[in-house]
Amino acid sequence: MARQRRIEGGAAATSLAACEDGAAILEFVLVLPIMLVLLGGAFELGRILLVDAALEAGVRGGARYLARVADPFCNPGCSPGAAHAMSLARDRIFENTRLAPSRLRVETLADAGPGHVGLRAEADVSVDLLGWAGLSPTIRLSATHWESHVGE
Repeated sequence: MARQRRIEGGAAATSLAACEDGAAILEFVLVLPIMLVLLGGAFELGRILLVDAALEAGVRGGARYLARVADPFCNPGCSPGAAHAMSLARDRIFENTRLAPSRLRVETLADAGPGHVGLRAEADVSVDLLGWAGLSPTIRLSATHWESHVGE
């Protein structure tokens, strides 16, 4: 209960300086938004790291398959082996992240060098938890992997 003190003229008033009722709830209300932002940031960082790991794994698997096909090149049109390698990478990334197909690009690398094949994937990841603040930044992640071409 708040303490009361008499002020000149006989009026009773609550001294806010001496009153501690509700201090804990006020501190909680002040700290809660900061805690929620930090928690949301941790979730988004974890999701971005998940997408990055899935990109790496998908590209590595696709490049390993691409290294073993007879015709690994995609210019001007993809050979069945190169198209299948890109499809394998795309499917593996989608399985782990559920990214929309429009946000994911997988391509073979023409500049991998003699005797090497490469695959690159890029994904646009939006930071969804900042939408309530009117912000929706998009982060572009990419992964590249080269393998020595051994063919069949």
